[in-house]
Amino acid sequence: MSKSKKLSPSDLKTFTRSFLQCGDHLHTLCRLEVNNRLAKYDVKYSQWLILDCLTQEQVGNPSKVASQLGMERATVSRSLDILESRNLVSRTHNLADRRVVEIQVTAQGRKIAQLGVQRLEQIVQSVTSDLSNSQISETFTLLDVIKDNLNQKIAR
Repeated sequence: MSKSKKLSPSDLKTFTRSFLQCGDHLHTLCRLEVNNRLAKYDVKYSQWLILDCLTQEQVGNPSKVASQLGMERATVSRSLDILESRNLVSRTHNLADRRVVEIQVTAQGRKIAQLGVQRLEQIVQSVTSDLSNSQISETFTLLDVIKDNLNQKIAR
């Protein structure tokens, strides 16, 4: 579909519902599967998201984590309390400015973050297994465009 082509109102309604439903279902499946995979470590999906963010994005403070994940800072702080009590992260105050908190992920925290990533990769593999290489490539390209468009809308 070219950029100038517009969907009919009926097609737009169907597309919107399908698009949102796919996102919702994928998020639900990922949350359930990561919760199952990490249950023995007593780590929930939202806590795993923080661990993953800290290991992947090189964000070292609660404000940046909250911003990156679209979470409230208070939610991130409560989750960090839990993660720290389980020795999955450590927090230190900057010597020059004690208001600045730096977060480091422990070796065990990195292991758990990686277990969640592996499970998500398995999920994506399973839900895309019947796509051809060409379809996967096209989907990847489209997702990049959608992600860029979303980032532009959020940044406003």
